[in-house]
Amino acid sequence: MGMIDRILRRRSHYRATFKGDSARHVLADLRRFCRAGESPLVVSTIRQQADPIATAVQIGRQEVFQRIVAHLHIDDAQLLKLKEEADNDD
Repeated sequence: MGMIDRILRRRSHYRATFKGDSARHVLADLRRFCRAGESPLVVSTIRQQADPIATAVQIGRQEVFQRIVAHLHIDDAQLLKLKEEADNDD
């Protein structure tokens, strides 16, 4: 199975999981929890300095949210472009 086929199958699974009214509520909750669209920087309330571990955790949360959203919104034109690029590399 090629890369494009795997992405198509994965996209199908993501879309099946994240469709409907409940899915919108879950995605909205994940967006808040992952602080999507915000800076991932976490400042320690005690030391008033950047907390590198908490910031790394926040970056990880944002990456997961971004992956979910990317798989939900990748369209066929983008997949075709990826396939053409892969074919040209051969």
